[in-house]
Amino acid sequence: MKRLTLLPVLALLAACGDTTTDPVGVLVGPQMAVASASHEAADLIEATFPGAPAGASVLGATMTRNGNGVHVRMHATAPVPNTATMWAVVFNGYQSCVQMPGEAVACGLDDLFREGVNASLLRAGGRAIGGSPLTMTGNVREGDTSEALFGPGLMNAQTAEIHFILRLHGAPIPGIVDEQIHTLEGECVDRCADVGAAIFLGA
Repeated sequence: MKRLTLLPVLALLAACGDTTTDPVGVLVGPQMAVASASHEAADLIEATFPGAPAGASVLGATMTRNGNGVHVRMHATAPVPNTATMWAVVFNGYQSCVQMPGEAVACGLDDLFREGVNASLLRAGGRAIGGSPLTMTGNVREGDTSEALFGPGLMNAQTAEIHFILRLHGAPIPGIVDEQIHTLEGECVDRCADVGAAIFLGA
């Protein structure tokens, strides 16, 4: 399978003053429409990032766009027990992205802070994992920046390009599981690791 682009989320965090040292990535691939215009499935070009734990991979994902947000279901495998978060990189104005030759998606690293793109990084979901395979679900609502690390959040659910990343934080730690499933670097056991991503192109 071909890797088209690797988008380091580390660059996003550095711009916000975050001091994390873990290189996070967003894999980008083409969209595959299914069922109806409001339901989409990600075509996973390469579902596992370098450095992902053994036995961890993204198997597939679907997303529903509705009147005021998006709902995503991601199917994956992971070592258990574990904790996980899912993050959304939203490119609201994907039309302002500069597509590189040979790439199948509109937006990449150079577009994150490009004028008119209005990119944002938000937590979409999180959970403790007791079994594998697993299903991660998440929601991103228009105008809600309560889970955003930066940017305006999701501005138009019907048109935005969205990259969802699955991130593992290690085995649950009694007393701080809530932090593990709600923050990017919260109490990672050994180190946090990104498993893979699902990409949904703008409409």
